[in-house]
Amino acid sequence: MIILIIPLITIMNLLLHHKSLLLTLLSLEAITLGSLMLLMNTMMLMNSNSPIISILMLTIGACEASLGLTLLVLMSRQYGNDLVMSLSLSKC
Repeated sequence: MIILIIPLITIMNLLLHHKSLLLTLLSLEAITLGSLMLLMNTMMLMNSNSPIISILMLTIGACEASLGLTLLVLMSRQYGNDLVMSLSLSKC
């Protein structure tokens, strides 16, 4: 039952803390891990022994984390903070 609640809590956390890029990235990672746990639980219930889907999802999660960290470092160097409000598309 708790496996079903974890993605919902992290989505609610994402909606509440959308101003800081670091908290948004942490929420996205928690959503990825929660959905991975849900997928693994579903695969165990179906007696599926194919690990390729979970490996693919872990790979996508790692790529997401590395891109998010790169964005966070670039943004903190450029603007001095991680607030999403400091971004403006008109400056491009």
